Amino acid sequence: MLRSAFRKLAVLATAATMVGLSYVSPASASADDGLSPVSESTLVPDYTEMLWSLAGSQSQEEIDRIANSGHKVQLLVDPKAGKILAAIDTESTFTPSALTRLGPGCTTTSLCMLNSVPNGYIGTGSLSGTWSSVYRYSTGDRIGTFRYNGLDWTHAAYITINLTTPETITYIARR
Repeated sequence: MLRSAFRKLAVLATAATMVGLSYVSPASASADDGLSPVSESTLVPDYTEMLWSLAGSQSQEEIDRIANSGHKVQLLVDPKAGKILAAIDTESTFTPSALTRLGPGCTTTSLCMLNSVPNGYIGTGSLSGTWSSVYRYSTGDRIGTFRYNGLDWTHAAYITINLTTPETITYIARR
């Protein structure tokens, strides 16, 4: 019992340190379009959406294995419950060229979706998720695909789409 509590405390301390080291101040976006560039040097991939999507689907053994792997890891921690809800091994799961979220913000070259905040993605590949109330999106410097209302919309590089009604995007791709 004591050993388990000590291990939990050690993992939480590691998570708190990682969260502190990975903090990125929000990128400033222009009030008129939200697609203003931000400095590339301030951008750090944000795995929050992916962590939330994993919460409840990983076993405690899998979370412990990832958290204690010694690799670069992202954790979702519930401090009130004293529990790790999800874990991602970013070292073995992701490569620098993978489609990766900017944290938070967009650049003029990133795939970008606007709702209450700018959601930017760099690299290539595809992701499934739920981005609700998107009223504008942009492909950035690559061909981009966006799925909403059961249709895939593929657009050339440097295209911005303004929607007449906010939509929920469920899939994005960049090549």
